[in-house]
Amino acid sequence: MANTTDPLASNVHGTNPQYLIEKILRLRIYETLYWKEQCFGLSAEALVDKAMELDHYGGTWGPTKKPTKFITLILKMLQIQPDMEIIEEFIQNQDYKYVSLLGAVYL
Repeated sequence: MANTTDPLASNVHGTNPQYLIEKILRLRIYETLYWKEQCFGLSAEALVDKAMELDHYGGTWGPTKKPTKFITLILKMLQIQPDMEIIEEFIQNQDYKYVSLLGAVYL
């Protein structure tokens, strides 16, 4: 299940939800160590812990356009489609501002 969408996930706009992230960025995310080591086999419950570790947001950075952890977690959320209750808790979180932003961007 490294790069495949959860079979129980619903389509978005009639297509795979991961395709909302453009192909080049998606491929760069798949190549990062963070994706391979930290996001492999990540469940919705473990996603909350990873989201609390965020200390910045963005898409890519640096001259080589490396994907940030934030956009990597967005792709993971598109892949596993956590329950709406989890997303609502992300948005209502007052302690971690990047967790709230992650939920809002996903929604």
